[in-house]
Amino acid sequence: MVKVYGVKLLDDLRFLEMRGLFHACLPKEVCDAASKFKFIAGKQRKVLGELLLRAIVFRDYGIPSGDLLIDTTEKGKPYLASHPHIHFNISHSGHWVVIAFSLAKVGVDVEKIRNVNLGIAQRFYSEEEKLQLFSLPTNKQIDYFFNLWTLKESFLKAIGTGLTLPLKSFTIRQADGGFCLSDNDDYSPAILKQIKIEKNYKLSVCSFEDEIAKSFTAFYINDLLEILNS
Repeated sequence: MVKVYGVKLLDDLRFLEMRGLFHACLPKEVCDAASKFKFIAGKQRKVLGELLLRAIVFRDYGIPSGDLLIDTTEKGKPYLASHPHIHFNISHSGHWVVIAFSLAKVGVDVEKIRNVNLGIAQRFYSEEEKLQLFSLPTNKQIDYFFNLWTLKESFLKAIGTGLTLPLKSFTIRQADGGFCLSDNDDYSPAILKQIKIEKNYKLSVCSFEDEIAKSFTAFYINDLLEILNS
């Protein structure tokens, strides 16, 4: 089963106060990479994402943080080079960092809902998706825009192509109260699901397994530190 976990960013001051505790649980290269971000939010996303990843791999798979080797594919998708049978994908937006874990290819995307120029859909959505979107009442279009955006991103992240596969080259369609990938035999096993996370956020998962968890598990930062220090 695909499982999804999340952690919220901290107040900036609290993050800075606890930074020493975080760095004690992480490799030096991760801390160095985090320090290069200009804004504290960027530093947090890097640090908390790494803490969440390492804590869950230790808790669920029994693999200590020090045994992990994380690398990226040619397309830039992170993977566990030391344990390639464990698949994961990470996403962040607003004050959330989320990670999906699976024993098969998986992608996850979280987005904070905000006002956007719906003209973006003309560039990135298929003809069928645009018809779906603009047939809705105006007050429902932003919400549906982010349904499609997160589902499409989660699919691209699952297959690991990045934007080398254009967003408008495939179609996400509503079906049986959910969503599915339409008319693409190459990726027909793909399963798409949306999971409730918080008001004004969308969280979508794409899996090549048979089942995706119905909900996600949120951790407090102290939970992650306790796991890693156990």
